[in-house]
Amino acid sequence: MIYHKKRKKLTRVFYILFIAILLIVGFKLAWHVGSSTVEFMPASSARVADNYKTLPAVPNHQETFRIVIDPGHGGKDPGATGVSGAYEKAFNLSLAGRVAALLEEDPMFEPLLTRTDDQFIELEERGAIANDGNADAFISIHGNTYTDPMVSGTETLYRNQDSIPLAQAVQTHLAQGIGLRDRGVKEEQLKVLGTPKMPAVLVEVGYLTNAEDEDFLLSDEGQDLAALAIVDGLRSYFLGSQELSLEHQETDDLDEKRSPDTTQSGIRSMEKKVYFNGSAKDGKQVALTFDDGPDAIVTPKILDILKENEIKATFFLLGDRAEAHPEIARRIVEEGHAIGNHSWSHPNFKELSMDEAMKQVMDTQEELNDIIGYRPSLFRPPYGALDEDMEKAIQSKDLAIVNWSVDTMDWSGVPAQEIMGIIREQLKPGGIILQHSANGKNHLANTIEALTLLIPDLKNQGYSFVTVPDLLHLPESQT
Repeated sequence: MIYHKKRKKLTRVFYILFIAILLIVGFKLAWHVGSSTVEFMPASSARVADNYKTLPAVPNHQETFRIVIDPGHGGKDPGATGVSGAYEKAFNLSLAGRVAALLEEDPMFEPLLTRTDDQFIELEERGAIANDGNADAFISIHGNTYTDPMVSGTETLYRNQDSIPLAQAVQTHLAQGIGLRDRGVKEEQLKVLGTPKMPAVLVEVGYLTNAEDEDFLLSDEGQDLAALAIVDGLRSYFLGSQELSLEHQETDDLDEKRSPDTTQSGIRSMEKKVYFNGSAKDGKQVALTFDDGPDAIVTPKILDILKENEIKATFFLLGDRAEAHPEIARRIVEEGHAIGNHSWSHPNFKELSMDEAMKQVMDTQEELNDIIGYRPSLFRPPYGALDEDMEKAIQSKDLAIVNWSVDTMDWSGVPAQEIMGIIREQLKPGGIILQHSANGKNHLANTIEALTLLIPDLKNQGYSFVTVPDLLHLPESQT
């Protein structure tokens, strides 16, 4: 009996020791695993390329998205030099850090910077960081540059088709958030966007060679607004990308079965979209557009050239100019061109109240209806500038908002050969080219000369010329 009791007692002791050992081992394993899954990229800890390969994968179904923020240039590559002499690489790094800090505060995101100091990183390596880190999006941040110091605005570039929704989301919020001219989204075969396997865009936040742009972008206020806008764009993309992709696919399927002339709902089904270009799937099509007319000098010359070459284009007219030159507006329609609304007197809509902005739009609609017999279905905001509330209000009037993918800058008086260079560099199938039919230097002699050059040039490249309604599969008029 005594031996039996001792054996039971020893058995309990060994059992307790065994449980204790298991608990200790389990605790150490849990601590080790936990320590290896620390935050993906807290900006304060400067997690960069040195340790990106050890980062664990996040399954796609989780509501956490890894974002690689790439401050462009760095080290021996300073990038652009601003009006003040500031280097672009410093601006890029500063803004990227602010974006990372905001993302770090949002449980929806896990950020990673490709660099946190003034170091040079090869373009391919920047994308490799995103790939090896299992990132969900890649954003390269830059300041823009141009030889003409008057050029201003923000634009977002993409390389692959699957990056277009991300580019549009970021561009929309950035243009609205910082108030610079909206230059739209554009396809560019950039090396830094060629390596990432996920949606990747390059944001040209503003022109450091423009004094006003640079002053704003180098300020704390400007960078805070830009960082917040980029994060809002990311949030909008990830919260709505699946729903928008499904909606757009359904719309594309329906559009293939319907005639644009009879599809008034074509505007409504895409009303949340601001158009910058058409689809490359339709072939090498291009739409020539002319803003700010009509007038009695430039517009007729443009119409003569288009008629001679049997080309149809789209004219975004101002209400007050149409009122002054109704015969030119009627000629545009009679010769088979499309017409769009470009406001009454070309103000910056971001400086107007809602009532003032809508009056600009609706007065022009009524004036054009009186002159040509219908109300256009297209609207192009002056300077491409609209805030979100005005955008929604205009779309609620069954107007499709159309900007552009190629800005020739013809209004500034740039030579015709430079206009041709811009078009050759920026135009892709489905592109919308912005030129003007009034209100430019030297009566837009450069525009007239460039038009005579670009028509044969683009024809030789296999492009066909279509109106914006044909390019976007939209009706020309409201019923």
